[in-house]
Amino acid sequence: MSPWATVISAAGADAPRIAYVGAPYGIIKVHQMLEQRREALGAVTSARVRGGANRTALLRGGWLPDADLVAVAGSSAQVRMLPRRSALVLPFRLHVMAYTGDGEDGWRSRISKSERRWSNRLHELGSWALEVAEDSASFDYFYDRMHVPTMQARHGERARSESRDTARECLFRHGVLAFVTHRRKRVAGMVCRWEPAERLLIIRMVGVLDGLREHYENGALRTADHLLLEWAGRMGVQHVDFGGTEPFLSQGIFRLKRKLGSRAIMARNHFGSLRLWWHARRDTPAVRDFLVANPVVELVDDHRLRAVYFHDEGRPPRLDLARTREGMDGYRTLDLDEFFSHRSQPLRASSESADE
Repeated sequence: MSPWATVISAAGADAPRIAYVGAPYGIIKVHQMLEQRREALGAVTSARVRGGANRTALLRGGWLPDADLVAVAGSSAQVRMLPRRSALVLPFRLHVMAYTGDGEDGWRSRISKSERRWSNRLHELGSWALEVAEDSASFDYFYDRMHVPTMQARHGERARSESRDTARECLFRHGVLAFVTHRRKRVAGMVCRWEPAERLLIIRMVGVLDGLREHYENGALRTADHLLLEWAGRMGVQHVDFGGTEPFLSQGIFRLKRKLGSRAIMARNHFGSLRLWWHARRDTPAVRDFLVANPVVELVDDHRLRAVYFHDEGRPPRLDLARTREGMDGYRTLDLDEFFSHRSQPLRASSESADE
């Protein structure tokens, strides 16, 4: 079995301490996202504690890292061994997809009224267009002038992406490079991998020119979604995959793509076999604030998706986040008083870090 690792947030005033335990790649995919959500509530992250994970002790119910909120990534069988009180089981990773198999206009019937108005306005203006490029110089322009600056502007020192060579060989040469132009100037772009057997287009890399905020404000990426869906429908693409995300409805991909008639599905690669145990070890105001601000997607019967919105008397459920829940089997609101009152015997916190 692959090794497990542990990473824990630094303690901070009015911020929950969050731990991740599981496969090392989850430190980037899960814990980094959770840290960003902490910071959205005003926390300042100064350091993180890393170490091994006592997997055997955890699965036997004898050990947990000392944190307020704990995320454990493992197989379905491993996660089933963990307590269910004050905890939910989530998919490790989701993808958000739109159907375009019914032509260049079919997808418009499934988008929201506001997005339909936006689409109509694009055609009225006539100044926006999609340019598909196949030359290597255009790829370098996208990578250097759009993608890298955008990742740095969005994520700072946490920025991560494919290397130039990997992106060129595995994505660009097996997919589509599309630019959004405004008055014939390239202002945004995306690299999509093409899966011909499924007629599936997967958006893997995006960016705006020089990472400038002005291109977000004038709707370049929103326009990119509309133009790409229109192009995909015209070219016989069955689905457009907007990309992967963690199972938290506060994530931007849920908020930004939900009006485009998209659906949430389980990851189709090896991530789809993983589960995330999301556990609140302590009942504090900071923990409650975090849970309410970050509703989740839970697994029901290990295969159905359902949205969960936390709330209590002083904190209403954030139903405004991803109110459209296509691909999910409804939603529920979960009272935090009830969530915390039904506690099992808590796992013992420990500084033990030896792997099995």
